[in-house]
Amino acid sequence: MNAAKVVHRNSLVLWRSWRSSIFLSVLGPVLFLVAIGLGLGSMVESDANAFQGADYLAFFATGMLGANAMQSGVFSATYPLLNKIIWQRNYEAMLATPLKVSDIFYGELAWIGVSLAQHAIPFFIVMSLFGIFDSFAAVLAVPVAILTGLGCAAATSALTATMERDEAYTWVFRFIVTPLFLLSGTFFPLDSLPSWIVVIANFTPLYHGIELIRQLTIFEFNTLSASWHLLYLVSFLVVASRIALRNFERRLIV
Repeated sequence: MNAAKVVHRNSLVLWRSWRSSIFLSVLGPVLFLVAIGLGLGSMVESDANAFQGADYLAFFATGMLGANAMQSGVFSATYPLLNKIIWQRNYEAMLATPLKVSDIFYGELAWIGVSLAQHAIPFFIVMSLFGIFDSFAAVLAVPVAILTGLGCAAATSALTATMERDEAYTWVFRFIVTPLFLLSGTFFPLDSLPSWIVVIANFTPLYHGIELIRQLTIFEFNTLSASWHLLYLVSFLVVASRIALRNFERRLIV
């Protein structure tokens, strides 16, 4: 498949700096895990009902697994893609080969999935060292985190394909990414928030990703609820990808 050639090209670029890239991508979430999960978590009152029977470290860590995937997915679809469209014009060179726009887009999305795995797997290993879960099924939280990040990346790619300058990213990070990070259940249960925020959160991919991750790791698994969360995440990725591909074709095909 021609999209695999795009993944191969990106892997050659990453090879020069993969050690520092992986180190930095894991360091941030781990520091959050230690500072918030252990530090602040030690001051959170122990209440069996506060976090649905989980301690705060487990509740926060599982939220961070999804939230970090969301942030990484969004960022991977901003400047790295816009740079190839506008400044370095890599895609123009690629289109001079047998590659099609769809090959480029799906290749980039697949590469973002590889990058998300590089972030999620080491963090998951750190979580296991903290003893947050003891079931082998918890490993399924990793592909769920990747799926969550891919959906956010596809939606951001749709925006990137329409941009001429990068000013809009300031608004994206400030008014979309940060509120999602804070208000999708990463730090505290949504039922402590006003009802209108809860309604909005239920329409976001991060909320569904975090809820499914927690069902696979620390909460009781509910087949109906888990199926709904998974269906939402897959549907969001499919719809966002179709919109993004259409925008890429409009942008790159002259």
